[in-house]
Amino acid sequence: MGKSGHGLGGEIDARRMERRMLLYYTQDGLWDLCLGVCALSWGLAIRFDFAAFIGVICGTSVPVVWALKRLVTRPRAGHARLREGGRLKRRFTLVLSVLAGLGLVMFLLVAMQPSSFLRTNFPVLFGALIAVVVSFAAYWVGVRRYYAYALFLFLAGVVHQWGGVHLGESVAVSGAVILVCGVGVLAVFLKDHPRVGEGADA
Repeated sequence: MGKSGHGLGGEIDARRMERRMLLYYTQDGLWDLCLGVCALSWGLAIRFDFAAFIGVICGTSVPVVWALKRLVTRPRAGHARLREGGRLKRRFTLVLSVLAGLGLVMFLLVAMQPSSFLRTNFPVLFGALIAVVVSFAAYWVGVRRYYAYALFLFLAGVVHQWGGVHLGESVAVSGAVILVCGVGVLAVFLKDHPRVGEGADA
């Protein structure tokens, strides 16, 4: 009985620790910057008609984020460090893969003889789909500002659909806003979390 209770308590503590680490590793603003860069590049690619640019930027942004986390986040995390192959990294990769997969599916649906409804309302539907995925990520990691990002991306399609604004411009503006927010979050993180040992030396 005592052993099972101890095991349950350990499991609960492990979950709490994982939750704290999950929140900590979203406070550095790097995923905000990643989303902003991807959205901005997507908008510019639509506006200037070079779709290949989207794949290049989005394909390299995720590895860049993980590399920056090693340089920026981990030296400031103290003992709350994540294993290289930990569940957090796998979960983030899963969410990003789902987002990329949904985008590919929507693109193929439009390219392969879509219904007139789907073609006409594609910007709003695609924006809503991305917003749902980002909102799910916001709920999952407990970061409220991601809900705002989801709204920005959804509104990009709405503004294009019913406001007459070019889709590339509306998406690029949404990406730029998210990018600026990410820079602000990163600046606060760097200010509040010096490298381990720096605070003691000051």
